This record gives sequence, C-alpha cells and structure tokens, in this order.
Amino acid sequence: MKNLARVTALMLIFLLLIPAFTVSAITVSGGKTELRGLWVASVVNIDYPSKPTTDSETLKSEALKVLDYAKDMGFNAVFLQVRPTADALYKSSYFPWSKFLTGKQGTAPDSGFDPLDFWVTEAHKRGIELHAWINPYRITKNTSSEPNYNYAALDPSNPAILHPNWVVKYSDGNLYFDPGIPEVRKYIIDAAVEIINNYNVDGIHLDDYFYPGKDFNDKETYKKYGAAFSNVDDWRRDNVNRLVGDLSSAIKTTGKKVSFGISPFGIWANKKTNPSGSDTNGMQSYYDQYADTRKWVKDGLLDYIAPQIYWNIGLSVADYSKLVYWWADTVRGTGVDLYIGQAAYKSGNPDPSSPWYGVSEIAKQLELNFRTTDVGGSIFYNYKVLADSPGLSAVIKTIYKQRDGSTANVPVNVSRPSDDIRTSYQEYYLSGSSDPNLPLYLNGIPVEGRSSKGYFGILVPLEKGENIFTFSQDASYSTKVIYRDTGASAPKTMSTADITKSSAFPQSQEYRMPGEKITLSCQAPVGAKVTVKLGSKSYNMTPSTTVSYGTGIYPTTFTYTYSIPSYTGTPRNINLGAPVYTMKYKGKTKTCTAPAKIGVIMKGSPYYARVANDVIDTYQAPVSGDGAAFELYRGMADYITGMTGSYTRLSSGLWVKNTSIETYTGKTKLNPAITNAAYQTGDKSDSLRLDIASNVAAVASFDGTSIKMNISNASTAPVPALPDNSLFSTAAAVKYDNYVQYTLTLKQGQTIDGYYVEKTTNGLALQIKKHIKSSNAGLPLSGYTIMLDPGHGGTESGAIGPLGMKYAEKDINLNTALKVQTELRKLGANVLMTRTTDKTVSLEDRLAASRQARPDMFISIHANAMEDNVDMSSISGLSVHYREALGKPLAETIYQNTVNELKRDGKGTRINNFYVTRGTWTPSILIETGFVTNPGEFEWLTDENSQTQL
Repeated sequence: MKNLARVTALMLIFLLLIPAFTVSAITVSGGKTELRGLWVASVVNIDYPSKPTTDSETLKSEALKVLDYAKDMGFNAVFLQVRPTADALYKSSYFPWSKFLTGKQGTAPDSGFDPLDFWVTEAHKRGIELHAWINPYRITKNTSSEPNYNYAALDPSNPAILHPNWVVKYSDGNLYFDPGIPEVRKYIIDAAVEIINNYNVDGIHLDDYFYPGKDFNDKETYKKYGAAFSNVDDWRRDNVNRLVGDLSSAIKTTGKKVSFGISPFGIWANKKTNPSGSDTNGMQSYYDQYADTRKWVKDGLLDYIAPQIYWNIGLSVADYSKLVYWWADTVRGTGVDLYIGQAAYKSGNPDPSSPWYGVSEIAKQLELNFRTTDVGGSIFYNYKVLADSPGLSAVIKTIYKQRDGSTANVPVNVSRPSDDIRTSYQEYYLSGSSDPNLPLYLNGIPVEGRSSKGYFGILVPLEKGENIFTFSQDASYSTKVIYRDTGASAPKTMSTADITKSSAFPQSQEYRMPGEKITLSCQAPVGAKVTVKLGSKSYNMTPSTTVSYGTGIYPTTFTYTYSIPSYTGTPRNINLGAPVYTMKYKGKTKTCTAPAKIGVIMKGSPYYARVANDVIDTYQAPVSGDGAAFELYRGMADYITGMTGSYTRLSSGLWVKNTSIETYTGKTKLNPAITNAAYQTGDKSDSLRLDIASNVAAVASFDGTSIKMNISNASTAPVPALPDNSLFSTAAAVKYDNYVQYTLTLKQGQTIDGYYVEKTTNGLALQIKKHIKSSNAGLPLSGYTIMLDPGHGGTESGAIGPLGMKYAEKDINLNTALKVQTELRKLGANVLMTRTTDKTVSLEDRLAASRQARPDMFISIHANAMEDNVDMSSISGLSVHYREALGKPLAETIYQNTVNELKRDGKGTRINNFYVTRGTWTPSILIETGFVTNPGEFEWLTDENSQTQL
C-alpha cells in the first residue's frame, strides 16, 4: 500500500510518545509492510454496531472493543464498512445516516457523534490503518422480515428517492443503482471523495458487489448509453471499468496518500472459459458480475487487490492454492499489491470430515501465503466470527508472532487428547506442556494451576457439536477439536423388511439344564409382529420399541424368555432344534431359522470337557471382562452343564472358553474316588497330596486363615493326618453333591507365602509355600527371588500425561522398576524383570513368567489415570492392589511406609482382580505410584530425585 511508508514513519515517532502504538508486522516482497487486515461489516449489523442505537457512548465502546481486539491480534488495518447500502456511518451530504447505525435511516447519533471520525482517531492511536469500505451500488439490504423493494425504509434525502430513475429492482428483492447511468457513477465517486476530504482515512475500499447478476433489468439504459457496444455484457463491463478508473483518478486528484483497493470475488474467469483464467470451475466475476478485475490490476487502476478466496486448499471446483498462485502471477510486475481475503467465517465447521473442521485450514492457508512471492498480506472476514472463536483468534495471533520472529523455548503441546476426537462426554480433561515462564491461555483465557515445569491440565465443558480448544503462549499454539455427540443416533435403516439372520439366537450351540431360562431374540422391523417356534410350540415375542425413528424401515430387537423343559430317564443331552422366527409386516411374512440349535443337558449326562492347554482360566460368568477366577491345568476333566456363545460351563459352575477345552462323551461316569490323603512337610513348603484315579478338575482358594480345595465329582473324602510341625491346626474333608472340599485352617499366628494346585503322577497336590526369613542381617533379602513387572511397554503406552508419548506411563513404570531393582539387589535379592526395555509383553506372558519362576514376591509397577471426563488435576495419590489374601500384608506394608515416609497422598489398599496379581503361588501386588494425568503428580513421577526416594 502506497501510504504504508508514511505510516511506518509515524509509528516510529509514536513509539517514542505513545506506548500503546505497538502494532507491527514484517516486510514482504518489495520491502513493503505485510498487511494484516480485518473486515468490520455494518450491513444488517453483522459486526458494528451489534444492534442499532443512537447512544454515542455505546457506539464508542463497541468501536473501542473492536479496535482493542485488532491491536491485540496484531492486525495493522481495519476495513470498516461505512456505506453498507445507500446510507452512511458518517456525516455526509450525499447519503443519509444509516439505518444499521441508529435504527432509522436519516437519524443521527446523539451528541453530534460521528462514528467514522472516532474510528479513524482511535485506530491511529493504536497504530492501525482505517480504510473506508463502501458498497457502491446497493441501495437496500432486506432482512427476511422486511418486504421486497422496501422504499419505506429509505429516508426522503436518499438519492434513490431523489432520483428514482437511477434505481433498478432486482430479483433478490433489493434495490440497486444502475451502473450504466453516468450520473450514478459520478455520484458514487463524489461521495467517496467526500470521505477523503473530510476524514483522515487510509484507504477507500470497494467490496465484490457490482452488477448483482446477469438478469439485471437495464434494457432501457443499454438502449440509451450502449450504442457503441455490440452486446450488453461488454457494455456492463465498461460501466464498471469506468467507475473503477474514474474513482482511481479522483482519489489521486485529492493529493492525499489514500490507498484504493477492491476485494472482488475470488475467481476472475475459469481457464476453460478464458485461456487467461485460473484452473477452476466456479462462478466468474468477469462474466457473472461484469467485474474485469484482472484488467484493473494490469492497467494499474488500483493500489491493491484483495480477492476473496473463500475456498479450501484442494477443493476441486476452486482450489485455494491454485487461486493464490494465479493472483500472484497476475499482480507480478504491476505495482499492485496483493492481499488475500480469508474466510475466517468458514472455520469451525461441525462436520469432522470437512476441511474447515477446527482451525487448521486457515493456518495452512496463511503458511501458503507466506511462501508465495507477491502475496503481501491477508484480510479476514469478519470481526464477530474471529472474536467469537478464541481458538481461531489464538492461532492467527500466534502465527503472526512467529512470523515476526518470536520463538517459544517450550512449544505448547496438548497431549490429551492426542488427536481431534468425538465423544459423548459433557466435559473433557485437556492436558499438556508449556513454558512455565510465560503465561498460557486457553481460547484467550489464562490457564491457572500449572506445575513448576509448565505442565497443565484443565477440565472443560463441552457444548453439543464441535468444540475448538486452542492453547496459546507467545509464539506457540496447539489446537484440539472435540466433537460432542448429541445423543444416541437412530439405527441404520433396513434395505428390506426381514429378520436379520445374524441377529437370530443362537448363533452357536446352546445347552442349558432343565429349569434354566434363556432369552430367544432376533431383529426385525419396528411395527412387525414376530413369533418364535421351538419344538412344537410358538411364542409371541416382545419388541424393545414400537416407535419408529423415521419413515424408513428401522430394526428393533424382539425377545422371548424361554424356560428349559425337564426330562426323565437316563441322563442325556436332548436336542430341541433351531428356533424358527416368523415376522409379519405390512402384509408380508418372512421366516428365519437360527444358525444353531438349543439343547438340554440333563444332570449326569455323560458329556465332558477336558483342558486342552497347559493352563486355562475359569470365569464366574460367560464373559471375561470381570477377570478370571481360578486356573485349571492340562488334562483336568469335568462334566459340561451348559454352553452359550464362546463359553462352556463345568459342573463347578465355572465357565471356560471353548477354545481352551476339548469336549467328548463317554459311558463311564466321571466320579473317581480319592483313595488317599496325605500331608507332607518340607523346608520351604508343605503339601497336601491326594491319590485319585482320574484327572478331575480342582481349584483352591485362601481367605487369610484357611485354604479350601474343591475337587469336582470326587466320590470319597479321606481326611489327612496333620503332623505337629504342619502349618495348620485342623484339616477337614466334606463330600458335597458334585465335589469334595478340603479345608486346612492355619495355626494361630502362622502365615503362608503362596499356594497352588498341581497334577501329580497319582492325582493332585496342593502346594503350600512357607513364610521364611533371611538369616543374613547384612543382606536381609538374600535367598529371596523378587519379580518386578514394569506395566505396559512397547505398543502399550499406558496412561498419557502432559508429555504424551514422549514420556508415557510405560516409561515411568520402567524407570521406577529399574530403580527398585537396584535397591533390592543392594539388599541381597535375586531380581527378575518381566521387561527391561521398551517392549510389548502380554499380560499372559507376565503371569506365565511369575508362574514359572514361583518368586517370593511379584510386584507390578504402574501409574494411575482416570476417565477423560474427570478433573484429574484434583486427584493424586499412591494406591496398592491385590487379589489374593496372601498379598494383603505386603500391600499394606508398602503402602503405609511409602505414604508416611514420602508424605504422599494415599488412596489406600484395595482388592482388585488384576490379571497379573491372580497368581496364588506368591504374594502378588500392583502398585499405582501416582496419577500420570495430574500435572503436579506427573512432575513428581518424572523427577529423578523423587523417583529415587520412591
């Protein structure tokens, strides 16, 4: 811009006089100052004023709010719309006061207030240029509540009233001046010169509204003035060219340093229509608005051009990058500056698949601008959108700071969430890292409560739809977009009315015992009547809903609770067949046979399961989510009493996965006798040995005082004799319906350090590990083997803290475990590790390592976290977990000493069925050393001195 050199000089003077005058920008191609502009629209009160008023104080305060925002953002030019229609935001002899200013056209603000004069003065105080933005031809801009061709809203002094022959009614319901009338053009130009003569504006700015469309009714004007042209299109273009050329000359004639620029529609012409055009396929200002914007540049009629390139990078119809390059090539060598009109209003699209989702598109566009020679700056549309989007504002502000050479010692990084996400939470916990020596802002609001190293965490509310969060700090920013789902969405419609076969129960063989209940189910259209036939009987099914989600065919689930019938005679399995589901819907009938059958297992039916793997888990229910109950070993066998899905039930009531067993039938009952029960003592362990002819299933449990061992389907229960030096005071054996239970009760004050069942040549043995103490006072752990298990590792990161994957829970756990290893070895212990590097180790492998080593302690080291909708900054502390009662003393000892010695917050000791702590052969515990997600606790967890103390 031609007057920027003058402004720069003035800035140097004001820097010495007025501290507030601080807006600056780097230089671009040709040594000119980069323009950073903001459009402030007054039409229909988009930006200023927020609503019409005659109150001068309100008008002043709103103006100052905009200008202070512009200064804080680093903008150096404001483009204020001072003539939105045929009215003005300043005192004019050509146009009445604007209705968007005071509410009624022709009504002035009180106290003689002149908004334009105030804006110019206050902008210059802040080192900001003020450009007067005018719309040359538009007379009215109706809202949806106003009538078409609203002459009643015009003041009697309006030129449209004074010169009705200048006016054209257009198909959009608004009134326009006819650009083909010479007197109209002269009037517009004279009114623009009036602004320059009366106000110290820095520029005259026209927007992209010229001819509103091809169907403009100017036939009579064309007849009168267009004789020299063979077609109306060329004549219309000439009319606009004349306005631009004459206005350019008039501005220069004033002798004042005032820039003249236009912000046209972004596409001059498409290459397929005009060889000189851009590689686009959109609307063309040359043909649709009769604006030959390229000619104005090539003829040097403008000081700058600011095409509105309101599309994203990569859009096939109008690629932002292609248009930027085309415009840069167009202005090159002309002396006309190029500023890009940026579509800030498009940012924050709620569709996560949109390129305008979040704020990244604007950031990418600015980066492309900076890399493109001949692009001299940007103008953002519009103020309100930016002011209402703190995230986008923070991004633009930070980009400009970086552009000006500011750097961040510690760049802002948001680690939680690591990516843009969707969630149904109403709140979400954000955390990350920052420079502790600089203030941190979230969407322009200071972030409090950071740790001494700049780690932060904050729980934020989520509005329905898109939420943009931008953390900014000096020359660094990080943005995350969280989309909150508005609720459960309707299921997908069905292509045809039918029963979905994949929904028909059962999908695999189902067996239950007489008297048990099962739920027969299938999916069919809402509104259908569905029955199910099993055997010779049919049953009416109940839908989960009778309300449709819309006009399509929507599925719902139909159910019927079925009782397994009883049978007499020889114990056996009875096949009931596959359920047949029948649907009646709008005159159509459909049937569907379930893929699998339902059967009855009578008590004592010779149907068996044998453990096929070395070790398998058992479960209290046919799901694995609640954790395993006991272990069974290869060859152990039991009756099958049920099957559902991928699980089989044994006579003990425990469920096992189908993949871990083999099933078989046989005539011989599984009812072996226990022929002998003997208790044997040893130096490190005792054992209860049972002689049994068959490999029956057996499990054991310990409640802190007694060990109970259940042997499925055993027929006899001899009681072992206890020697005087045994660990137990009493031994008992009781025969129940389908198992034998042995109970060994510990002597008063006696403890054990482990137990487990194993198969022997003659049957089963319950191994009981004694509690021993080292005799070496100098090395109190000599003779002990301790296994340390650093949680997670490799692809399993564990909890994510302020540093994200740079230092996740897996890293904290390993660092802590290695320090513990060093200390234990100093005390004489033999230390085993499930991992010593950052590698993936499965839970099964960790437990298997403990099972094989049979250590004297198993300690799994972890760090904690909470759900993402919890304020984790307020949650801290150490906790210790165990599943088996024999782990409780170790858990409580470590917990109490650590909390008391280090003065840490304590979360207590808890019973939890964690996979790695289910080993019964040794005291097994899991320590949660602290909360990774709490900024202060994370700092402690990652501090070397603190971890050495731990």
